Amino acid sequence: MRTEERDFIRTNEKPVYVTVKQVMMFIMAGLFLSGAMLSTTVDAQPVPPFKGSLLVKLGDEVKYGSYIVRKIGEGVYQLNDPGVTTGKSGAFGVDMYLVCGEKKALMIDLGNNYIDGYENNLIAPRTNAAEELREVVYSLAGSVPLEIAITHAHPDHDGMTGAFINRGVTIWMPEGEDITAPQTQHKIDPSVYSLFKQGEKTFDLGEGRIIETFLVRGHSLGGTVYISRKDQMLFTSDALGSGIGQGFGNVERLRMLAEDSQKLVEYIKSSFTPYERYGIRVYTGHWWQNSYGGFMSPNKGKVDVGYLDWRFVQDVASCANGILQGKWLVEGSGLQYVGKMAYYDSWPSAEGRAIMLYGTGTVILPLEVAYEAAGLKMPVNETK
Repeated sequence: MRTEERDFIRTNEKPVYVTVKQVMMFIMAGLFLSGAMLSTTVDAQPVPPFKGSLLVKLGDEVKYGSYIVRKIGEGVYQLNDPGVTTGKSGAFGVDMYLVCGEKKALMIDLGNNYIDGYENNLIAPRTNAAEELREVVYSLAGSVPLEIAITHAHPDHDGMTGAFINRGVTIWMPEGEDITAPQTQHKIDPSVYSLFKQGEKTFDLGEGRIIETFLVRGHSLGGTVYISRKDQMLFTSDALGSGIGQGFGNVERLRMLAEDSQKLVEYIKSSFTPYERYGIRVYTGHWWQNSYGGFMSPNKGKVDVGYLDWRFVQDVASCANGILQGKWLVEGSGLQYVGKMAYYDSWPSAEGRAIMLYGTGTVILPLEVAYEAAGLKMPVNETK
């Protein structure tokens, strides 16, 4: 070995000779270990424990990360994402729900994407987003297996799918939805979803807590309502609107809502006694929009109790079907045309559309579409 190719490390006893090559190998190994440790720290930062024990009474809530978690039933929780101050759609807030049984827990919807962000809604990524959501869900679900089912494949309802991929969790998508949407929205491979058919698929969570599925098209082509008879709860997401009303641009989508919402009314009548029906609580996809008296109802203050009820389901069906029958033109029918929608930041495309109101049910659509749906010719003076 040539002298210029070696160096030495001196100990208390005698020098220990090592080659330059060996020194470089030691340095590279140190750098590799440091990088590995740093990578582990970044990718799996610890998050504080979620204090689910504080959720004792109905209505109790705990703030954790960007979420507000509320107890809305025995073993039933609302995970509210208050959203951000700018943007549209889910940026104004969205809700997920967790129903925990003795044998299984079911997560309904996956909210906004805070893992990668969602630029179209001005949703920015957030540190530890996946870890925080998992901490809440797993803490509340306990040791039972978890399954997840989305109501529809819109970016504010399937956004956190990435938090549960490759974790032994079955993630369900209803038939009729665009299976490729998560790929377009969040770069998520569609193969992570299992498809189910509404009306055939149920989720048995144990001890009689069975979650049924029901198709309500219009807002999307596979929109699904989840029904828990035991809890007298409906989780409707955006299928019936959320108090602010359903928006449609064509007759076909309006007819879908009219048909399917009426089927839902009849199904509830056959599945719940009259006493049970009036105890039903309806939880939507956007809690901040919920209000009795109709969000658009003139000269009425909003009364927000955190959910809607059986009247809301009936009113949406009556509103949609009433438009098809031209009832807003019939005095005393209950269906009101209350004017045109002003500019609304989260829904600019709805500006100038007609607001049709029946009780707490609201449909917002171009007035010419309403006339077309009813098979009527639109008066010339209405076009101004």
